[in-house]
Amino acid sequence: MKRPRLAVAAALTGIAALLAAGYAAAGQAGLIAVASVTALGVLIVARGMVGGQEPPPVRPIGRRREPVRRPAARAADFPAYQRISSDLEWARMSRRHYERILRPMLARLAAALDRPHAADLARPGRPADVDGPGVDLATLERIIATLEER
Repeated sequence: MKRPRLAVAAALTGIAALLAAGYAAAGQAGLIAVASVTALGVLIVARGMVGGQEPPPVRPIGRRREPVRRPAARAADFPAYQRISSDLEWARMSRRHYERILRPMLARLAAALDRPHAADLARPGRPADVDGPGVDLATLERIIATLEER
């Protein structure tokens, strides 16, 4: 469009004429009906003018001072990676998930790696309150470090 001001003025004049015609035809109810349809039309036209632009990211990437950490393995390389990662996250939030899902998996992993002492770390010394909060991050890191040591 070469003359956007002219187009906006024409659109506003048309909208005013439609509102006046709606009021003249049916009074206040006609005015409300025409205003609703007009507002919908304006929203559709505005959305069409925006085009296919992508919205900005919610969290700016790369603006932090520390480098962005990439996972050591991608889900495509290791199919169970996503499930294990999810189990670790849930174990921090839910003691029940830790006791019933993650701890048995860590014990099986320790037995497969011939590291039985790592399985002992998987069961904390305090009594298990299955409805309480999950295991803290330091305990999980200690268990994983024991499993990974050579």
